Amino acid sequence: MGSSPVLIASGFGDAVSGGGLFAIEGSTVERIDWVTTKGLAFDGRRLARVLRCIAESAQLAELVVYDAHGVQRYVRLDQAPACHDIVWDGENLVAVSPWHNAVRWFSPGGDVVREVRYPGPTDCWHINCLGRREGVWYATLFGAFRTYRGWVPHALRGDGRIVELETGRTVVEGLTAPHSPRFVNGMWLVCNSQSDEMAAFDADSGKVIRRVPCGGWTRGLTWDDNFFYVGASGRRASGESLGHASIVVIDQRTWQVVGQIALPTQEIYDVLFVSREVLSGVYRGFDVNPLRTAEFRQLRILTELGCQQPRTLWPSGDPLPWSEFRFSMAAELPSTSSACARIELPVRVSNRSSSFFTTAAPAPVYVSYKWLDPQTGAYLDDLRAYRTWLPRTVFPNESVDVIARIIAPARTGTARLRVTLVQEGVSWFDDHDHMGAVEGDVEITPALPAPPNDAPMIT
Repeated sequence: MGSSPVLIASGFGDAVSGGGLFAIEGSTVERIDWVTTKGLAFDGRRLARVLRCIAESAQLAELVVYDAHGVQRYVRLDQAPACHDIVWDGENLVAVSPWHNAVRWFSPGGDVVREVRYPGPTDCWHINCLGRREGVWYATLFGAFRTYRGWVPHALRGDGRIVELETGRTVVEGLTAPHSPRFVNGMWLVCNSQSDEMAAFDADSGKVIRRVPCGGWTRGLTWDDNFFYVGASGRRASGESLGHASIVVIDQRTWQVVGQIALPTQEIYDVLFVSREVLSGVYRGFDVNPLRTAEFRQLRILTELGCQQPRTLWPSGDPLPWSEFRFSMAAELPSTSSACARIELPVRVSNRSSSFFTTAAPAPVYVSYKWLDPQTGAYLDDLRAYRTWLPRTVFPNESVDVIARIIAPARTGTARLRVTLVQEGVSWFDDHDHMGAVEGDVEITPALPAPPNDAPMIT
């Protein structure tokens, strides 16, 4: 078996591709598990992984830490919603929460011991990944915007940058949706994601040295003595079930792509090397107690044979027949909103069909919206409208209350807001039952002014 380290990757995807952890040796890829995962961190004896969690559904993050025996601990981080990246800092873990524009240091028990937080509304900077140079922390971010997810329409504009975390000083600029900053051999390597490339920059001047096209949304970057390994993913905004991503292998001497390793997932988040001893612990997982493991497997066999068969916990989200797109909504729409603002709108959703409405694969149902021109009915922009999960399965003739999250358009003036349901990949509900939607005109005013100080707050 040998003692050489093994390349692993974390990923997530749609209902077709799934996600999880993958082990890669040569051109052979093995899925370790199906648990959708973002950042990974390895310190030589422990591997930590961030389990993917959407901030709107749970204002927390989950970490699992493995050693050679299996799961060492599970930690819930209540102050890091939508956690992306993690890095070990001695015994503490450093976690990035774009939702709060923050980077936080957590103790082994999950308590915050330090924080660097940038000002502004939710996720206006999209701080996402960390790097370190000579003991100083750096981070990638999408740009300095003033509205909730203000970077969304500007990903190609070159507002992304690498900054010195505690001062906000820019060391590399002109990036497009950057991730995974790595200081290697006196230069900054970064996944310039929206440009589908890995780029290298001089550490002192910030000038570009090389660009290597990778053929997909780049995120996740590591290296060994001979090669760089870069994650290249499909684009989730395309709406297609791509179901594929790859690790691009780049020769360090020639800076040429010399291979690609396909992974059965739509998106790669992180790639790194781990020891074989810890990798065996990852495979073992929670099966660290042989007696408990044996009892569980016996119970599972009995269940599979039909004994103690549990009830189905929730229906699957199969595509609805056209005749079942029947619903009604009740909501008090706002009369005004500032441009690009995030609106939290209480909505009551009522199921008027004979089917279940559920936010579950393969075709989940969400609360969503359309911004329309009051005169022509045309869409005001072509950005993908925000989706809000249903809090639970809605049975026929049942109603639930939802806080719908809506992003106001950038254009000022009168806009017509229509709040409705959508079954992802199938259809909008209002296309079949227009009377069920809530609709009204909203006056869009100029965006709020910028905050007075862009410097991060350190506690």
